[in-house]
Amino acid sequence: MVKKNPKAKVLYIYRNPADTVISFYHFMQGVWGEKFDLDEFFDGFLTGNIEYGRYFEHVLSFLDHKNDDNLLLLSYENLHANRKEGILRIAKFLGDKYYRNLSEDESLLNQIVERTSFDYMKKKLTHELPPKTEKDNAPEKSRNTINFFRKGIVGDGKNSLSPEQMKRLQKVATEIMKDSEVLQDWFKE
Repeated sequence: MVKKNPKAKVLYIYRNPADTVISFYHFMQGVWGEKFDLDEFFDGFLTGNIEYGRYFEHVLSFLDHKNDDNLLLLSYENLHANRKEGILRIAKFLGDKYYRNLSEDESLLNQIVERTSFDYMKKKLTHELPPKTEKDNAPEKSRNTINFFRKGIVGDGKNSLSPEQMKRLQKVATEIMKDSEVLQDWFKE
């Protein structure tokens, strides 16, 4: 959906697929305003029969360009583990002046760390959806407002999926991603 522009810099953050499917499951329930069956949603995630297609091919399409000068690939898990380091890495990618500014101004770096924290974004960033029908255009703002942020933790997928689902997820990911470097991070014990 994003048109390529060789002058643009692209930051791509990928996430463990178990956490991704659970996060996406809850997000889409908010978008559609209805409960979904997790087993059906999970099957759709594995086959790509959900909005935006199959996750693994999406990640692969960016991994194929990991050596491009205008692309920075980061894992959500690494960013979560060390946000300051991740922010400095992003700044360096955007340009030396951004990196220098943050390296030389600890208060600016701390402000960015604070404003990119999960708790801050959960409180401040919501999205208003257009009404689905005329009658949905009621003044009840919460009906069409969704929050992009639920938990933001690492490992929620493992806690939410059954052992059988985790096996199926790993099997499909391994088949599609083959020898990709992200597999070791996704399915380490």
